[in-house]
Amino acid sequence: MKIIRQFKRGLVLILIASGILMFLTGCWGKREVEELAPLLGVGFDLGDKPGTFLITQQFAMPKKGGETGAEIVDRTFSVEASSSREAIEKISKVTFRTPFMGSLKVIIIGEDLAKSGDFTDMLDFAQRFAEFRRSMYLILAKGKAQDILSIKLRSGQLPSMAIKSMIEGGDEISSFPTVRLGHYLTIMGTKSTAPILPVLESVKAGEGIEYKAEKENEAEELLIERAGVLRGNHFVDFLTDEETKGYMWLENDVIHRLMSTVGSGENKVDFGGQVISSKTKYKVSDNNGAIELKYQIKASIAVDEVLGLKKQLSETEWLELMKEAEKDFAEVIRKECELSIQKERELGLDFLGIGRHIEQKNSKYWKTVKDQWEEKIADFPVALDVQVKIHHSGMSSSSVTTN
Repeated sequence: MKIIRQFKRGLVLILIASGILMFLTGCWGKREVEELAPLLGVGFDLGDKPGTFLITQQFAMPKKGGETGAEIVDRTFSVEASSSREAIEKISKVTFRTPFMGSLKVIIIGEDLAKSGDFTDMLDFAQRFAEFRRSMYLILAKGKAQDILSIKLRSGQLPSMAIKSMIEGGDEISSFPTVRLGHYLTIMGTKSTAPILPVLESVKAGEGIEYKAEKENEAEELLIERAGVLRGNHFVDFLTDEETKGYMWLENDVIHRLMSTVGSGENKVDFGGQVISSKTKYKVSDNNGAIELKYQIKASIAVDEVLGLKKQLSETEWLELMKEAEKDFAEVIRKECELSIQKERELGLDFLGIGRHIEQKNSKYWKTVKDQWEEKIADFPVALDVQVKIHHSGMSSSSVTTN
């Protein structure tokens, strides 16, 4: 009888639960995809009026009659507003859709706004609003962010998506840093390390590269090269391409690299190659109170080109030549790192994070110098140990010369 009573009680509960489910209408707060405007990119520039910003938002809209759901058309709007929320309100009145921030890929900071130091007010909304993801990319525009997002690319891609692809494919050349919103906010919370952002610019035909443009005197390609250094929230200076590459080595951010020794030494033979693997370590040493930071860089390189070789070499001669290649590649790496360290000393800004390394390895010493760290950077001793191994030297150990 006890078992029967329990069974009846359980059956009643199931019936009650089933009745309640019949009255539920589904997910609360649900928004249909057709009602949303997926936001892909945002650009921030200074506005014409004091206290305002020129905010550019690039949305994606499915292409009518497109063969695949991935085909989208450009919907880019720019408004002058005093805040990100005000800009969203103004643009929403035009799009007749609710902007969806969770799809945002890139935030582009215009050069003038970066120099003013006011762009952190824009990022405040990005870190507080729940739909934003800390994994989105930050990038510094050379010129106006609005111009970057308004460019018509020859590939047909929206600039936001093209920039995302360029950043995510950057490991293949490892010549510029990748900065996500979360990492940038973390760096801003430290006292020792200066923020650094990759630099984006538009390129017209003939400006360092030739291509067949559809419209004369209009940029139709984008380039990510170099980096910009900030003091707090103020842009200070651009790094050169070599200085940026030195930063990449010292930060252990080189995944693959295309390299050349052309013009780097007195040898008549030059080499071209690609980095297969690399590893950068650092050590903080204390010699009777004299603190020094030493970087050790180890790289494995495959030789793709041998330029200027005028004769056939024996096996022994070829092995000797590859030893020279190791020295020449190591010298290129050393030069790039030294230029980056020199730039840090000139600016008095620790974008290399040397202070962070010291704090981790010798916190006691760091406490004595952290308040004067910008002054200490100018003459703080940094040593380099660069080692290169040739992984292989191509399919042939001979030259194309007929001699």
